[in-house]
Amino acid sequence: MSATSMNLSARAGTWTVLGLLAGLYAAQSVTGSMVQSALPVALRDAGMPLDQIGYLAVLFLPWALKFLWAPLVDRYFTERSWILACQAGVAACFLAAAAFPPQTHLMPLSLVLLVMATLAATQDVATDSLAVRATSEATRGAASGASTAGAYVGFLIGGGLWLMVYSAAGWAVSMVAMAGFIALLSLPVLFSSGLADRRDRETSSVRRVALRSVLSNRMLMKGIVFLLVYQIGIRMGSAMTGPYLVDKGLSLDAIGMVRGAGGAIAGFIAATLGALLVQAIGIKRAVIAAAILNAALLAALASLEAVGSISQTLAAGLLIAQGAAVALSFVALYAAMMNWCNPDQTATDFAALQSLDAVIAIAASAAAGHLGKLFGYGALFSASAAFLLAALLLVSRFLAVPGRAPSQERVLEP
Repeated sequence: MSATSMNLSARAGTWTVLGLLAGLYAAQSVTGSMVQSALPVALRDAGMPLDQIGYLAVLFLPWALKFLWAPLVDRYFTERSWILACQAGVAACFLAAAAFPPQTHLMPLSLVLLVMATLAATQDVATDSLAVRATSEATRGAASGASTAGAYVGFLIGGGLWLMVYSAAGWAVSMVAMAGFIALLSLPVLFSSGLADRRDRETSSVRRVALRSVLSNRMLMKGIVFLLVYQIGIRMGSAMTGPYLVDKGLSLDAIGMVRGAGGAIAGFIAATLGALLVQAIGIKRAVIAAAILNAALLAALASLEAVGSISQTLAAGLLIAQGAAVALSFVALYAAMMNWCNPDQTATDFAALQSLDAVIAIAASAAAGHLGKLFGYGALFSASAAFLLAALLLVSRFLAVPGRAPSQERVLEP
């Protein structure tokens, strides 16, 4: 095969992997965004207090605990098998949830959503493992951008389109529609295979993938310190943006447009630009730029709340911009997290990082609800900006980004 043919094959393989990752992250984002973003809006519209809405974050416990069963993904079956089984389970859960509208059946619905979240979290483990193993250090900025862009497509469906379907046709129809979206987004992985090398199971059984190996990964442990401070600022600043728009007087349809179409399109564009930014200036500088942008937007929201002069249009515009800044930060940060993982246990290492992120999201959401109720949205946005500024002080010491080792790089598998 000529060098030209090999290059064309490698490029085709690259686009295949990036497209598949975008679809998989879109599928898992449908579930997460509906529970995290759209459901709180519907409940706030029905009159539920902010502090009670904040506790809905407990449904993200499976994402916080998935590191416990992540070693199973490293040791048994293939990522593709795990993904397909979990996707089918999530679609079935959406169909079951159709019988439990939240206003009257919140407890049984919560149980169904908890099962759904466990399946989605397991799919996340397998997808993250595939993303790390099917890419090289040189291509992970692009992979992170494709994954984040796909997640915003899922956000458009689960966080925006769902609200409009729910508002127009009711709970049951909206749940059946979500099941259909999950089935549709599962088709690419059904017809794809060979995207990453097979693991050496004999080596894995001797070395035994274990959680204690995570603690011996010094690069990962340093990164966790930065991740903790940085993501508190991001997660707390984003937790109550839906209820914030409700309290500004926007209708469900308007919020669906702002957070769905507006937020998802802005996030998709920001994720694409974020991938280019990471490739152009590197992971560390991209993370710094994203932190500064997020802090500036949150500080602007806090300032406008303090003087009481913010209009519905301005609030919606700033939140769309802030959502785009969050997308940019995820691209840069997740590219760094991929590089922290041990190639021998990618599922376990990345799951540990994302479990910590989920714990932060749960705690930050609960804290944001109480902070917003006690002191107002201005104090909430100010505290979030302060955490992001504090994270900037930790960059040089704790944001570990390895140097490239060309001899160890591998191209994306076709």
